[in-house]
Amino acid sequence: MKRRNQEEMQTPIASLIDVVFLLIIFFVVTASVEKDIIDESIMLAQAKHVPPVEQKDPRTITINIEVDGSANIALQPMSPKALQNILTATREKGGNSVPILLRSDGRTIYRDVSKVMDVVGKSGLYRVSLAAEAEGK
Repeated sequence: MKRRNQEEMQTPIASLIDVVFLLIIFFVVTASVEKDIIDESIMLAQAKHVPPVEQKDPRTITINIEVDGSANIALQPMSPKALQNILTATREKGGNSVPILLRSDGRTIYRDVSKVMDVVGKSGLYRVSLAAEAEGK
């Protein structure tokens, strides 16, 4: 009977290191996505008598409305038609209970906010909330 060469089995470390680095890169990139959704140039209106929202639904779509009335999602400018197309596609994929968060500047004319709300309504989504900053912050 022949004896096999008794070599110790080793785990290939080089490929595991590659996988670890890919995971690190993935988490760094996805962590910065949330920061890119919010337009920091918008100065929110002050809210006096409303408690803060503690939990955020991960499906929430944040729409930023600038002082001039232009809307954007994730800092990408949107025409009303493009916004409606995106929201309609979202409703078809995720249902009509996908939450929408409108972040408008405190100096924005309400007519412009109303136009965006009309677009959201036409898309079939109904869970709309307005972002405001707590007074004194």
